[in-house]
Amino acid sequence: MALLDLATGALVIEPAEVATVLEPDADGEALAGVAGGNTGPVAIRFPVVTDGRGFSLAVLLRERHGFAGEIRAVGHLIPDLAQFLLRSGFDTAEIADPEQASTWTTSLSHIKHNYQRGYRNLLPLRRDASRKETESLDRRLVRVKSLTDRIREMRRRIEGRIVFSTSLQLEDQAILHAIAESGAEIDIFTLDTGRLFPEVLETVELSELRYGLRIRLVTPEAQEVEELVSRDGVFGFRHAIENRKACCEIRKVRPLNRELQGAQGWISGLRREHSDARAEVPLAAWDEARGLVKVNPVADWSTGDLTAYIAANNVPVNPLHARGFVSIGCAPCTRAVQPGEHPRSGRWWWENEEKKECGLHMNPNRGGKAA
Repeated sequence: MALLDLATGALVIEPAEVATVLEPDADGEALAGVAGGNTGPVAIRFPVVTDGRGFSLAVLLRERHGFAGEIRAVGHLIPDLAQFLLRSGFDTAEIADPEQASTWTTSLSHIKHNYQRGYRNLLPLRRDASRKETESLDRRLVRVKSLTDRIREMRRRIEGRIVFSTSLQLEDQAILHAIAESGAEIDIFTLDTGRLFPEVLETVELSELRYGLRIRLVTPEAQEVEELVSRDGVFGFRHAIENRKACCEIRKVRPLNRELQGAQGWISGLRREHSDARAEVPLAAWDEARGLVKVNPVADWSTGDLTAYIAANNVPVNPLHARGFVSIGCAPCTRAVQPGEHPRSGRWWWENEEKKECGLHMNPNRGGKAA
């Protein structure tokens, strides 16, 4: 047996004697006792490679009980565990073969980024790396004119899962066409609030048949909807802006946030022409609240650019557009727009607020402007 210093990768020549050995089933009382009365090395045993309870014990000793001494991993260990041991708070590990020390050290660099914070963050957090890359991605997308190439560039630059939340409107249908053309691996879904126009669901099916891509339907939590309707009534969202925003929160915002968990990139169809609140929408921006890169690949497109692209590529569109519906939301909250009216005047038309948003795209750090 040899003892490896996980931080340096060097063998410990004269290891200190272990004061306490903790088995993986040690309880809180045992941990508190160790932390309160011990400064010598504490060993945590791994009876088999697949038993990960030792990692939790080390984290608890460090973070909950404030143990500052040496924590040593003993038992059945393999080099692949090196980084995870160090990030959990271990200082040293017993290895069966001293000749494997270099293999243990090499394993520390196998993973390029950490996705969660640990006791020791050896590598850049993926979140921090993505944030730093966002500005350069935005500049790059400005130079890329093809929508399909913008999707490919985004896919190349963003590691991990990218999601596309589509409303099946003109912008999103153009983006869907580009995703299909690019061949990029993108997770596509739409928010089925329970109050969509039938034409929206028909457009989902038509688009799936056209492009061979699956568009997942994401629904709100049934209990939350029941409680909302019980409190405000079936059409309570028309009685007060607060009621309407609560409805959007439960039917749209919360389901979206659940789907964005763990994603590194989020594609949306925001355009600067939509409203004053969206006038400065960038092509790519860091979403601090959700910890991901938000990409708006048609943000700088005019309505003329959009309609020309759809016509040139024979993109399937929601039949409601031909009936005067420009910005389409839930059926009770959307009406057709008359000639000369603002494109978003058909959304929540009974409200007098200038900035009418459901909350999906609002950035709290930009004075109510869209992200």
